[in-house]
Amino acid sequence: MSVPASSAPERSLLDREIPLGAVMLRLAPWLAVLILAALPRLYGLRSYPLAPQEARLAWDASRLVAGGDLTTAGWTQPLATALAALSFFLFGPGDGAARLISLLAGFASVALAIRLGQRIDPLLGWASGILLALSPTFVVASTRLDGTMLLVSLALAAACLFLGPAPTRPSAVMVGLLLGTPPLAHPLGWILTLGGTAIALARWSHRSRNLVSLVVGALLTITLTSTFLFTRPDGLARFLVTSWQTLVTEFLGQPFAAWSRPLVLLATEEFPILVLALGGAILSIRRRAARGLLVVAFLGVGSAILFGNGRASALALAVTSAVFLAGYGLCQLLRAIPWSTLRRSWDSAVLGMSALALLLGLSLIGRLLSGPQGDAFAWLAGVVSLLLLLFVTLWSIQQLWRRAVAPRRTLLVLPLLALSFLASRDAMLANATTSYRPGTVLHGEDSAPGLRTTVDRLRRASMDLTMFQFDPRDPTGGHGLVIALHDSVSQPFAWYLRDFPSLRIVSTSDLPRALADAQVIVIPPEMHAGIAAARPELVWQPVPAQLAVPAVLRSPPWGRLVTGIVDPRDWREYISFLLYRRIAVPNLPQTVLVGLVPEVATRAGYSAVP
Repeated sequence: MSVPASSAPERSLLDREIPLGAVMLRLAPWLAVLILAALPRLYGLRSYPLAPQEARLAWDASRLVAGGDLTTAGWTQPLATALAALSFFLFGPGDGAARLISLLAGFASVALAIRLGQRIDPLLGWASGILLALSPTFVVASTRLDGTMLLVSLALAAACLFLGPAPTRPSAVMVGLLLGTPPLAHPLGWILTLGGTAIALARWSHRSRNLVSLVVGALLTITLTSTFLFTRPDGLARFLVTSWQTLVTEFLGQPFAAWSRPLVLLATEEFPILVLALGGAILSIRRRAARGLLVVAFLGVGSAILFGNGRASALALAVTSAVFLAGYGLCQLLRAIPWSTLRRSWDSAVLGMSALALLLGLSLIGRLLSGPQGDAFAWLAGVVSLLLLLFVTLWSIQQLWRRAVAPRRTLLVLPLLALSFLASRDAMLANATTSYRPGTVLHGEDSAPGLRTTVDRLRRASMDLTMFQFDPRDPTGGHGLVIALHDSVSQPFAWYLRDFPSLRIVSTSDLPRALADAQVIVIPPEMHAGIAAARPELVWQPVPAQLAVPAVLRSPPWGRLVTGIVDPRDWREYISFLLYRRIAVPNLPQTVLVGLVPEVATRAGYSAVP
């Protein structure tokens, strides 16, 4: 008996309906936070030239692509060097390609912070991710090739691994593979690896067997990366020696060096995180909750004070440890605000009038502290006007307060808006290259923005003089200048002049031989007298090379800071500093001397007179 064919078409796997609406709703918060993180980072990705340490890693990465040997910087941080080399291989060498790895690590850190916080509280994850996305410390670190963001992202990944649910925890070998990567990114990674190993062993039952598996996994990661997939067999030994030497000499061997730098950073650039972290600490102690976040923040900031030496990597780890405590404080602030009452006209009116009263009060205090300044009548008229307006505003608040449902908790919106405004402003201006914000500790080791102008002048002069001097090493021509760089100030000049085949990096003992035919010489200022005597015809130009942390931030006046707690004039100066970073005596950049033969000096736009 035949069965009639069905007229309905068969449904295959491709016909399955995909609910894009639900997917987009789940992805929308992630996209919003990542866009929030991308705006300040992309804005300042190439604002500053590569710092000397960045240039050393970029130089080694380009040599790795070309098959050359590496310097000490490359062996100390082989993971950053290898990833930068991969970026150069894919996109070509350049500042943007060099910093691409840190940029991606910055985005990964935001996502990992959200996931890590959600293991404790869903709202804590989003609060911590937003704070990390707007942190000026991480904005700057995400636009620098120094291994800092790689270190932070690996630390957050390890924390996510340890806080994961028990059924999904990976094997000891996988934990070892992950814990072996932080030392490859930065010497401080050894501290994280040893700490992570101790935590892992404390949570495992079969400790001896798991320890062997963990060590095997870590050694496998370290060996493969430090030898660059066994292309440099001596890489493991060189990495271990240089990495531990750097860790001991620059961090562990200098306790309490630049100990005030983390505190200054938290009190200036990271003021919103500091306020929220203090609030979170108070609530944690009073409610006896989230004690682990308080301990982590204390250990992170304390370690940076003790062994950080004011370096960017230690500062970033300190801020990372404080971000989650600040996220806890932000969570409690968000939950304390009665958002539903804002739809009521009376509560909204109380909020608006309170904001107006706050602005009037600040304006009145500022006018009183400024004094008459010459015209006493105008000053007095302004004070009286502000007093009248403030009185009317306070009377209006009193009348509205009686009809509002939750006026006190509604006022919590004001500090939330103030901290949001300050955090957004600091994030966008973190990479500003003008003298608008000289009082910052985040650019203490960066190259001066004007250095790139000097390099461009040298390139144009070389193109004018040697355009038709073709060479197998310079097939396009225009890079024929003979350049000698002293090894103490060679970077980032060597990186930006890497296309010049006659570029030489020389030590003090080899410098006299390099002087014979050099057309451009870059030396530290203290060597000027000897070089000028040997080459009297050279034209010398001081060039700003490296920025320095202002003296008032390196050694804060603690006595005045203590007395300023009760002085309203110092309060006004502090608020002004938070907005503009203005200081009385900005630090001048560290300079180097560039010596040029008269012909090159003329083409570069300098005076030809020695």
